Amino acid sequence: MLFSYSMKKIAIAGASGFVGTNLIPFLLKDYAVRALSRSAKKSNTPNLEWTPVELFSTSSTIKALKDIDVAVYLVHSMLPSSRLFQGDFHDTDLLLADNFARACRKNNVQRIIYLGGLVPEGYISPHLQSRQEVEDVLKDSGIPVTVLRAGMVVGPGGSSFEILRSLVKKLPLMILPKWTQSDTQAIFIDDVLRVIKESIESENLKDKTLNLVNGESLNYETILKQTAQGFGLKRTMLPVPIASTGFSKRWVQLFGNSSYELVSPLIDSLLCDLPQLQPPSEIAHLIQYKNFSSMIMETLKRDLGTVPPRPQRRTRTVDSVRSIQRLPSVPKDCHWVATEYMKWLPDFFHAFLFIQTRPEKNCIEFRFTFLRTPLLVLQFVKESVDIDREKFHIVGGLLTRTTNTGWLEFRQIEHKKYLLASIHEFVPKLPWYIYVLTQAPLHKFVMKAFGRHLKSTFHLGQNQVKVSH
Repeated sequence: MLFSYSMKKIAIAGASGFVGTNLIPFLLKDYAVRALSRSAKKSNTPNLEWTPVELFSTSSTIKALKDIDVAVYLVHSMLPSSRLFQGDFHDTDLLLADNFARACRKNNVQRIIYLGGLVPEGYISPHLQSRQEVEDVLKDSGIPVTVLRAGMVVGPGGSSFEILRSLVKKLPLMILPKWTQSDTQAIFIDDVLRVIKESIESENLKDKTLNLVNGESLNYETILKQTAQGFGLKRTMLPVPIASTGFSKRWVQLFGNSSYELVSPLIDSLLCDLPQLQPPSEIAHLIQYKNFSSMIMETLKRDLGTVPPRPQRRTRTVDSVRSIQRLPSVPKDCHWVATEYMKWLPDFFHAFLFIQTRPEKNCIEFRFTFLRTPLLVLQFVKESVDIDREKFHIVGGLLTRTTNTGWLEFRQIEHKKYLLASIHEFVPKLPWYIYVLTQAPLHKFVMKAFGRHLKSTFHLGQNQVKVSH
């Protein structure tokens, strides 16, 4: 579908998610919308263009944001993007946000709108801390960023509502751990859409950070009770002095119709007390749903009554591997980091591993000293030359099944504040379960050892190091 170029062009990253699928029709009357997703989709709707994008790829993201005026970022990567994923979701969020920020800068995008999370009082979970890191990375682009911090977004089809529906319908007796007394916030999907739309146009919201709240004080016990009441169900609720989230994760996974990967970071965040605030004056007139009970009643009014399948993310290659490791940040550039890695690796393996550089082919070959055939062949990507990125395509060797999909990358983010080492779309040649038991854990072990090497080389203190576990 061709854009109407007389209209302002809005790109939505995370367009296939709950907020994205509701935002698209809400904007189409006034804007040309480019919906970004991993797979190509046809559109017969005027001014709507579905564009396939691999957000792990800087070049793919740059291409997807060409000619865009405003970019809306709704991405939260709590589901694995490959058959095997080594790393933490917050490192993935960091990398994806950096790609998006680079692509926006490259395309001279005028404004970024990011839907993040409320900052809790006291303890902050890795999930909510990741949202703050994404905020900082997007702001580091130099482009005006409007940050909208929200708690639970409620509406038909949303994961929060579906989990609540499943719990209250399946459990006549509900165990209430201590986290159900944590303060939280909820906002209805329509209010979120109105504020996002206002953020596209309003100079008053440009470059601001706003708490997307409705003024109601809530905890999770109240949410469960009001959800049950909305369905007309009587539920016995038994408070228990359990602070651990391990039981709750399995409980919500089993009875909440959701995957463990999605549930786990969300449950950890329930230990946080979210601030009980009034709506900011700039957006107070846009907030129409002032209490959770009205949100549930409106959701049920629109609800089709069908429970969607557990969310899953498609992988491009069936046996693909992705590994993202956060390393200690160092004062050197990425070229130095990559060179140091190549020098350090043979020493770490005590001469069993030999690395040969072939300048004529712009390649690096990894091989055992007793084998002539390389284990892996990496080709330096010239077009990615950047002081804060060093990228190599995996183009051959005994350990790879493909020669045109995988890549290794070292990347510095936010002026060397973060350092990531990552492998993307690597397809191992070893039988899958042998790979999972041998090469995969070895790679993770090696990257952690390299992180310790960097730490000792620069005598970094613990407060200067953030390494994924």
